[in-house]
Order: sequence, then C-alpha cells, then structure tokens
Amino acid sequence: MNDLFLTYVINNVQGDRSKAFGDQGEGAEDMVARIVDEDSEGITIRGAKLFATSAIMANEIFVGSGQPLKPGEEHLAFACALPMAAKGMKLLSRKSFEANAVSEYDNPLSFRFDENDALVFFDDVKVPWDRVFVHRNTDMCRAQLHDTPAHIYQNYQAQIRLSVKLRFLVGLARAVAEIIGTINFPPVRETLGKLASQAALIEGWFWEWRRAAACVANTTSPTAIFCTPPSAISGNVSSDHRLDKRARRRRAADAAVFRQRFRQRRSGQNHRTHADIAAMSGRDRVKLLKLAWDAVGSEFASRHLQYEMFYAGAQFVTRGHSFRTYDWKRAGQMAAGVTEKYTLEQMI
Repeated sequence: MNDLFLTYVINNVQGDRSKAFGDQGEGAEDMVARIVDEDSEGITIRGAKLFATSAIMANEIFVGSGQPLKPGEEHLAFACALPMAAKGMKLLSRKSFEANAVSEYDNPLSFRFDENDALVFFDDVKVPWDRVFVHRNTDMCRAQLHDTPAHIYQNYQAQIRLSVKLRFLVGLARAVAEIIGTINFPPVRETLGKLASQAALIEGWFWEWRRAAACVANTTSPTAIFCTPPSAISGNVSSDHRLDKRARRRRAADAAVFRQRFRQRRSGQNHRTHADIAAMSGRDRVKLLKLAWDAVGSEFASRHLQYEMFYAGAQFVTRGHSFRTYDWKRAGQMAAGVTEKYTLEQMI
C-alpha cells in the first residue's frame, strides 16, 4: 500500500525535424518543455514531453532529457521529479485498448495488459528546488543517463521483457501450427526452429549476464555497482525490433485460420499438452485463435510492435550505440596480432 509507482518522460516533442529542439520557430515556443521562470522557490516549466508509460496509474514522474541538447538550449536542460497531482500538469493519454476490448474472451491480452502511455504537458508547473536534479546544464542531462548505469539498467529490464514476450510468441506460434495441422510440415518446423533459436539466444544472453554479475558480486565490495557491459546491451537492443517483428510476421502467415469454420469436438480434459491440442473443442480452438489475433492483428498488437521497433530509438540510433560501446581496441588487436608476426623481408 505504501509503494510508490514512478513513471518517467525523457523525450522531447518533435515538430519541424529540420530544426533543433530549442529553435522550432514562432508559435512553437511552448511545444518543448522548458524553463520559463525561476526564483528562490524553484523553477517554472512550460511545454510538453512524451511518452510517459502508465502515467495515468503513477504517483510520481521523473522528467529529464534522453536526447542530446546543444549549447544555447540550456532552458531545455533540466531534470526533476514531480507528484502526478502537481498543479498545471496535464496528461493527454492515448485511447485505451482495455476500454475498447469487447470481452476477455475476445481480447484476452488487451483486456488485462494495456498500459496507457501519455503526452505530458506542463502548464507553468512550479518545481521546488529540492526536486530539481539538473539545472540548465546540457551535458549533465546527457551524463545522468549515459555516464551512469541508468541507461544500462533501463535496457536490461527491456531484455527481460523481450525474452518473456518471445517465449510467449513462440509457444503461441507452435500451438496455432498444431491446431491447424501443419506442425509436421518441414517448412513450418524450420520456421518454428528458427524462432525458437532466436528466443533461446535472448534467454541465454540474459542468464549469462546474471552469472557474470553473480561472479563479480562475490569478488568486490558490497557497495559496488554491478551492470551488464554496455556493448552487450547495445547489441541486444539493436536486434530487439527484428526478433519481435519476425515472430509476429511468422504467426501472421497463418492468418487463413481465422477464416475457417470450427467444429465442436468433445474433450473432457482441462489441461492439454501439445500432443492433444488438435483434439480440443471448437470453443477452445476459437479462444486460442482469438489470443493469437490479439497478439498479432489487433490495435494492441500493433502498439507493441511499434514499441519494440522504436522504444530505444530509430535503428541508426541503436546501431550507433553499438558502434560507440563496442570494444574496438580488443577486436583490432586480434587482427594486428596476426600481421605483426611476420614482415615482408621474411618472405624474400
């Protein structure tokens, strides 16, 4: 009952993308959240940030900037924490998938797993100084997220989420293949094997990271910070959207099942294995296929696909992180170690 739920918002609203955040032009001054006043009590901010996940259910919100700011944009460079009931703070939430779910039977995922995100507008919100973490410092806005483990921890939990989602999607793909009778087709088995290998890779990386962290924890001081190497996180993040998209696309290839008629079949079992899914009742077959549709074809499914594709930034951004964090020196030394062992003179 006393646990606080914290959401965060760190992205600036994008208007004219050919211009910097702080130079959107006349009429757009209030588009990006900025400091408009300050006094002995604190700062006043006005403008918008996006997207705050589950903001409508949160108690507090962290406001910062995860995107690079340049000199001259100090009025945009701040970080703070606010209660969701702060005077002047407004939430523009997207349409609720849960509210539009017909029933749990028809929409088993969106009925229970929707998490509304929202654009946050600050209408001259007063932030006391004791809630301000960064004040008019563009480099510190970047450093608090990228020079600390914050960015790694954020994306570490994203990999846990992805491993669970992939396991669910792969299991659902096999279940659909079994009830429509294609499970023994070689191309279907190949596809399911490919999806299973991708899911296993993500899970394998996750458990390896945990093992490495446990080893470090046993050999360092109690106050040490343990985190996954940035290059490992960046490499996974840059692959996330492709793995999730492939899993959904493979299942969507069986969309013809939604046009079939389903015959009622008798079965007295409540718990079925893969071997007897094909013998399930018509009602249970429909339930499984509705689950597949809610995971693949509904608005809820589309939102999750878009999220996995862009939550960490565009592809060139995530691959840029991989370029920045990879141990190029170690890799280069391997090549140099070969060429340094011989000279042209030795060949003559």
